[in-house]
Amino acid sequence: MALTLGFASNAAHLVGGEITYTCLGSNQYQVKLRIYRDCFSGGAAFDNSVNFTVYNLAGAVVTNPSVPKGPTISVPAGTGNPCLTTPPNICTEYAEYVATLTLPPVVGGYTISYQRCCRNSTISNISNPGSRGNTYTVKIPSMDNTCNSTPTFTTVPPIVLCLGDQLNVDASATDSNGDSLFYEFCDIYTGGSSGNPSPSTATPPPYTTIPFVAPATPNQPVPGSPALAINPQTGMITGVATTAGQYVVGICVSEYRNGQLLSVVRRDYQFNVTNCIINTVADMVTQLEDPSLYCDGRTLTFTPQTTGALTYFWNFGDTTTTADTSSQAYPTYTFPDTGTYTVTLIINPGLVCTDTLKVPFRVMNAPDYRIEKSGVPCVEVQNYRFEAKGTAPYDASISWDFGSDANTFGATGKLVTGVSWNSSGVYPVRCIIQSAYCPDTLWDTVKVYDWYYPVTATPQDTQIARGDTVLLDVTSGASYYWFADQPVYFNNAQQRNPQALMHADSTTYYVIVTDNRGCRGIDTVFVSWLPDQVEPDLSNVMNVITPNGDGNNDVLDLTEVLFGDACTLRVMNRWGTTWVYETENYANAWGGTDADGNLLPSGTYYFFVVCERDLRYAGPVTIVY
Repeated sequence: MALTLGFASNAAHLVGGEITYTCLGSNQYQVKLRIYRDCFSGGAAFDNSVNFTVYNLAGAVVTNPSVPKGPTISVPAGTGNPCLTTPPNICTEYAEYVATLTLPPVVGGYTISYQRCCRNSTISNISNPGSRGNTYTVKIPSMDNTCNSTPTFTTVPPIVLCLGDQLNVDASATDSNGDSLFYEFCDIYTGGSSGNPSPSTATPPPYTTIPFVAPATPNQPVPGSPALAINPQTGMITGVATTAGQYVVGICVSEYRNGQLLSVVRRDYQFNVTNCIINTVADMVTQLEDPSLYCDGRTLTFTPQTTGALTYFWNFGDTTTTADTSSQAYPTYTFPDTGTYTVTLIINPGLVCTDTLKVPFRVMNAPDYRIEKSGVPCVEVQNYRFEAKGTAPYDASISWDFGSDANTFGATGKLVTGVSWNSSGVYPVRCIIQSAYCPDTLWDTVKVYDWYYPVTATPQDTQIARGDTVLLDVTSGASYYWFADQPVYFNNAQQRNPQALMHADSTTYYVIVTDNRGCRGIDTVFVSWLPDQVEPDLSNVMNVITPNGDGNNDVLDLTEVLFGDACTLRVMNRWGTTWVYETENYANAWGGTDADGNLLPSGTYYFFVVCERDLRYAGPVTIVY
């Protein structure tokens, strides 16, 4: 997370600076001016040279040398907190101007000053910041016969103070003379102007302080809670900045020897207070981000989404044991029961940059839905029953899809009954589990068969002597139906093992068997006559009758077949499917009527003569009116 400040493009101005000096002996002082500038927006560059104006106690200019610029140095984008990173749009750099001046001891000492305008117009805590310049100044003590040197700050100030971060900014200094140092927030001075931004000669002291905008003061320049404060003995700045913005701060370190003030080094500096990028973030994939974690049952694998993690410590919130911890990056843990557990992740435990996250996890039994089905796979019956069984998400709702050929549409709930399809085939079944946490789709397949019941008829592909009886048989079932592709005689076409008499060679017998569930099966038996069988000449057997009452061919005369024996005559339609007439002890009296004495329609019929259970003759007879 990062929220950055937007600064205007004309805001690349002076950020701050300070003057210090080091006594070299022989009345020589190395004077160093360090200037900080905003380099993000590309404003004016550092001056190639500046003037150090030196005043005596009377306010007269002692010397005003031109001092060339040294190298430009980038300020590291530090925040004072190793766990935070500055935003990318902040840049500060500094340059130093160093000159050696010969200044013999005088009463009242010397004041060394440099002035430059202007500051960033976006500074929040002073009035009219864009028209306010800077005066950097330091004093050499009166009659400095001890070759005094000022304190020197030990660190470059951070560019950014992170909003909401507990600050520990080091503003300490060292003193080569071993003098006592005292730190405080202090006034800052204006200098230069927009009309004369870089005066060649600084104005003499005293200098004008810049007023702060209430509630800011020189002693509390940055809004904070707790308020920003500087330790007077160590120079450490602490507190928590609470308002984003740009704030100018005066940091003074005063040098005392034997209770006497010798010099004050004044650092005039602009801090940028903003939300910083957190280098170390403890985070993990939660169930809200990945709802499938609701579906993994009591054994969960945890996935970190951390920033800057070197080591991990997980606590899974299982109060039944102390062994519910892991140092793995991607740990797996099995919880003892369902319920809600608070899972804690600590990254980099024991290090400076650590972070902690606690997330509740709801542990549920893993859904293990399955489809259970029952039914009869033959097209005549089916009547399937489907049930979704097993453990489901607590918010699950179930719907079914059996396809467009099924008799059931829009079914919902765990149980669906009476499902069938309108023809044989292979049909997919889809069970749709709708859940905000664990949605799923289950698939199954149903195969529906024609002639599902397995049937075996006998005999298979056999030959018999002409006139012999065919002894048929088939697999047991609940009902039977025999028929043939040639005219035949069955003693009972609806029993399991009928006898049949063939009228023609090469006859195929068919049998449909229905089992006790209603499923049907079919098989065939092919029977032919032995090849050495010759059909007798029965051309004189009557095969046409004209029952019109004229006394000629009115009845079927089978005298040459009966030979006076007691035989049974059976007549069936030309398709061999229906008996239309039957009589025992046939006496050549059938005149083309059915069993009720009604005249049959004109056409060809087949008759069978059975004598003592043997088929003596079979043939066609045509009725003509």
